Amino acid sequence: MKQEKNKTTITLVLMIAACVLSSLVQTALNTGISPIMEEMQINASTAQWLTSGYSLMMGITILITAFLIKRFPTRPLFLLSVGIFSGGILLAALAQSFAVLLVGRLIQAAAGGIIASLAQVVILTTVPEEKKGSVMGVFGFAICAAPVLAPTLAGVVIDLAGWHMIFWGCLVLCLLLLVVSALTVGNVLKTEQASFDIVSFVFCAVGYTGVTLALGNIGNNGFVSAQVILPFLLGVAAFAVFVKKQLGMEEPFLEIRIFKDSTFRTAAIACMILYGIMLASGTMIPIYAQSMRGMTATASGLLTMPGSLATAVISMFAGKWYDRYGVRKIYLIGTVLLLTSSAAFCFLWESTPAMYIIMANLVRSVGCGMLMMPTITWAMSKLDAKYTSDGTAIITSLRTVAGSLGAAVFTSIMMVAAQNETVAGQVFGVNVAFAVMCVLAAVLFGIAVVKIK
Repeated sequence: MKQEKNKTTITLVLMIAACVLSSLVQTALNTGISPIMEEMQINASTAQWLTSGYSLMMGITILITAFLIKRFPTRPLFLLSVGIFSGGILLAALAQSFAVLLVGRLIQAAAGGIIASLAQVVILTTVPEEKKGSVMGVFGFAICAAPVLAPTLAGVVIDLAGWHMIFWGCLVLCLLLLVVSALTVGNVLKTEQASFDIVSFVFCAVGYTGVTLALGNIGNNGFVSAQVILPFLLGVAAFAVFVKKQLGMEEPFLEIRIFKDSTFRTAAIACMILYGIMLASGTMIPIYAQSMRGMTATASGLLTMPGSLATAVISMFAGKWYDRYGVRKIYLIGTVLLLTSSAAFCFLWESTPAMYIIMANLVRSVGCGMLMMPTITWAMSKLDAKYTSDGTAIITSLRTVAGSLGAAVFTSIMMVAAQNETVAGQVFGVNVAFAVMCVLAAVLFGIAVVKIK
């Protein structure tokens, strides 16, 4: 009984850590993008790297978490990750230039990737099969709970004390969490003498970085330019070498053969599309509100708060719905809501009523809340238990990098599609970006209709 209680406590602490050290920090900065653009004299295509760069680094780090979780005990790995994350927060708080701020974000992301994966592996390994859907639903609530008030609180902080104060506040939370973790977190996962294939890791990391960098450069350099074509070709070539190498190894860096499982493969694609849409829209709405509409950071945060609250609440129940009704019904409803909201955002104009934006974002958030954790649980549902670490690392890495790609690609689309420098021209660019999101949301609906039985 005591051992079960300890596992419950550790799982709870890991959930809170994943919530505070990933969702809160990443979401809070969305409200600060426009003030940072103004203070540092950078455009949206450059500023979006604070979110897409974070997701990219987190996705790359997650690639090594399968090895780290197998090789090192839970307690020291977790405490070290929290400490590194705190260091990244401190650097961002002190930053006076975009380069330093970006480095701080990348450090946060590297540690956050380990923490997020560790939390999921603990849940998927220690929780009984019949309760995994419900517990993952609670985990989804934990991940979504921090962003409920984060954008609004961050907006108030920015308006009163500037964007630096966001990081100072988060640093206090990180240090408190470090103390609590040192007192409560123990070793709950078995370790083994796993090897680390540095060559495979480098090729995969170069692949991720090359493709993301290429797509992120479109906004500043256009589709046909050396800054886009060269890193894209490098990324694709690196991915090709990585895949060939993994398929030829008896003990690969990542067991990509699990993509032979049709459920995992379909869920992975769906997860990437979903997170690409989520991070892109979460980045673009504050930019639209502040840079194009002239709203304060506080007002911008208030626009998204009802939606964030809805995501948190729905995520809490989505796991139970998954256990009771299965993934198909959830996906049909969730994708319809996502498609409807994306279509609504295609018709923004210079003076769109705030209530219109709130309601459209609310519908989007309910759809996302229904799809987030069920997608991950669905992806892992048919895999053998021995592939849990590999499957978790792959699905988490793919969805995280997809979020990075989403922010980079749709910001680029917005800038390329903008007809001119006027507010109307820039808003048109936002409408075009959301129109493309409609296409991706339609693909998710198609997956629900055709692929899920």
